[in-house]
Amino acid sequence: MKKLHLIHGSESRVVILALLLFVVAFFHFAIPTKPHTYHTLHIVLRKLYFLPPVIAGAWFGLRGAVYTTSAVTVFFSLHAFLDWPGNYMEQANQLGELVSFWVVGLVPGWLFDRQRALLAELATAHEETLLALVSALDMRAKTSRLHSLRVREYALRLADHLGVTEKERKAIGFGALLHDVGKVAIHDSVFTLLKRIGLPEKELKEMRAYPEEGYNLLRKIGFLREAAEIVRAHREHFDGSGYPRGLKGEEIPVGARMLLIADTFETLVTGTGAVECEEAVRMIRGGSGREFDPKLVDLFAGIGCDELKRVTSAMVE
Repeated sequence: MKKLHLIHGSESRVVILALLLFVVAFFHFAIPTKPHTYHTLHIVLRKLYFLPPVIAGAWFGLRGAVYTTSAVTVFFSLHAFLDWPGNYMEQANQLGELVSFWVVGLVPGWLFDRQRALLAELATAHEETLLALVSALDMRAKTSRLHSLRVREYALRLADHLGVTEKERKAIGFGALLHDVGKVAIHDSVFTLLKRIGLPEKELKEMRAYPEEGYNLLRKIGFLREAAEIVRAHREHFDGSGYPRGLKGEEIPVGARMLLIADTFETLVTGTGAVECEEAVRMIRGGSGREFDPKLVDLFAGIGCDELKRVTSAMVE
């Protein structure tokens, strides 16, 4: 699904570029160079040939700029061949324009590729930092350092089968990765009690505050604001019995509804008293309509245990 959204977006841009080039070329060929008024308009239309290479460079990088500028060169050269001016100054002007098409196409294309590479490196550095912090948090709160990574993979599998936008997918991924970040505000003694005997009422109340604490931490970071809303609501139940705000049904962000299923499944198959995938899916089905969104439960079950098991087996301690 992720690839599908990217393909559709690229296809739309290709169509826009093709239409723009066709319109410019059509009027360039259709409008005569004489009399003088038409010649002036003709020169203006030639300048519009600069637009497709620049746009292609900004949208697709160097490769897209090369392809588009090549198409512009073909149209421009064909017209020049059919209506080559006798004036040497005009001939030089057209040759200069032809060279300029390549300059204005290749330079932004190269800059776009360079910027994209730098942004990818920065995003990788951010994610690696988050992964290290999350692994440390998982070791503190749980027995596995891979809990949040697995939860992210399960949530993204579900998101891909639902068919969310790329922006929503990123928010879901970050939300799943950071869903337990609010637990940094919880005292170590609470985790000690949780692992040994369970939580008394006071400590239970403190533990249930962690989604809100996570939200307060993440909402201050620009690229994590959408993820913050998912983190805040990921312990809400479909029937309104969850926490921290008691949201119900569609009031809960869809990413948070996915995350609850993914988090529950990961805990069932890898936590204390772990069960097989098929049993975990059956138990989640048992909570359909209460804890979990029924439509998402059906979608998650439809993924199949073969695919879900590959996530677990791919991430070994």
